[in-house]
Amino acid sequence: MQSDPFQFIDKEATQELKKDSKYELFRKWCDEQGMNLEKVSFPCAYGPTGFLIGVGARKKIKAGEWILRTPCNSRIDSETIRNSPGIGQTINALDFHQDFTLSLYFMHQNLLGSQSQLYYTIQVSNPADLPFLWNDNEIEFIQDKHAILLIKQMRTQILKDAEEIYNKLLETGCVDKFCSGDQTKENFFQQYLISWQYVLTRYVWYEFYLKYHTMTPFIESMNHTHGRYSFHQLVDSEGRILTQNTIGIPNCYSIPGFESINGHYFPPAQEELDKIISEIEIETVEETSFSIIPPEGTFFQMVSMYDLEEGEQIPYNYGHVTNKSHLINYGFIIKNNQSDCISIKIRIKGYEKNIILHRNNKNDKFLGSCKQILQDCGLVTCSNSLVYQIAIDLIKQQYVFDFGKSLDETEDLTENLENSRKRLAFEYRTQQRQIYTYHVAQLQNLLQGEKSNQFQ
Repeated sequence: MQSDPFQFIDKEATQELKKDSKYELFRKWCDEQGMNLEKVSFPCAYGPTGFLIGVGARKKIKAGEWILRTPCNSRIDSETIRNSPGIGQTINALDFHQDFTLSLYFMHQNLLGSQSQLYYTIQVSNPADLPFLWNDNEIEFIQDKHAILLIKQMRTQILKDAEEIYNKLLETGCVDKFCSGDQTKENFFQQYLISWQYVLTRYVWYEFYLKYHTMTPFIESMNHTHGRYSFHQLVDSEGRILTQNTIGIPNCYSIPGFESINGHYFPPAQEELDKIISEIEIETVEETSFSIIPPEGTFFQMVSMYDLEEGEQIPYNYGHVTNKSHLINYGFIIKNNQSDCISIKIRIKGYEKNIILHRNNKNDKFLGSCKQILQDCGLVTCSNSLVYQIAIDLIKQQYVFDFGKSLDETEDLTENLENSRKRLAFEYRTQQRQIYTYHVAQLQNLLQGEKSNQFQ
């Protein structure tokens, strides 16, 4: 039964989208680049009101069939930019790192307008709205103290980076190659932030084990599909698989307290991992995993892991990412995100530990840690009831620390949420609150069961 609006197409909204000629022009441009898109349809509308624009199956696709294939020479990364004629030589001489390079390149493409080789790609892009662009009142509405801290740190760093870039461009006399209109710092900042946000929310990297953060036209038009995956493959001209992966970002990059932001993805060090206790295994990666520079004549290919119906959204999984990371780095959240989790900070034998509690998951290791806390305090033997109560108190205490109010307080929303940013902030904190309340409810049931047994 076709019930999930994010999986199955909104036909009426899709028909309206297809009336816009920019999508047909983009499709023709993709064909000219040698992309094989015969099995997919774009644009397709998804979501309860058809607000989400994505890529769907043009016809039925069997599990194991390839979905789309795009030549790797159509990719955009710091290497292809520096080796390109014209603006590539200017960017190469500036010698910025890869994310600055991508951002400046897209600033230049925006400056070129309809003369840009990426004009049709830019025309069909849907800009994200990352919280670092929100005003302080909107950011504070999130209430999650750590998320707010990360957002403000991101904003501070981006503005610092923008100033560094602007000063160097001013020094070398090439601001006009990237910034339209007045060459003032304020105008440059505004255009840089738009370009940087575009790059951050669209590049691929881990999916194909690439050495560089990479923009891949058309593939970047695909949405995150929660709990559904495709094979991401790098293949040669004969279709032989060189690399294969199914997800984007591993969960080690979004552990509460160790989140990667601002496009800087570094897995936690071993000493940090030693502080983490989690029911779900923390996925670790080797830096050498990201070393692929696609050889000449290769293709990015996606292969279906499921039988897909006509119009069904093509599965593309950004990875095992928490809502906090989704919100900060991509500007959206997922309801009932099974990768979502919270961190309870405790001390065992004098060492700080981070207990990771996932949505709708077990808390056995947490209870074991609570028992260890009691034993450290001299209680060699302690009842299950005491362990359960300690665990409940720790979760409630953590919520107060994280959100500045009691978990027992009801959410009193007196403000009319016509502001889409505040509406997203409210949805985020509601989803976070559910994780705390779920585990408290589970522990309270265990506690009640213990008390009942005592009277039998």
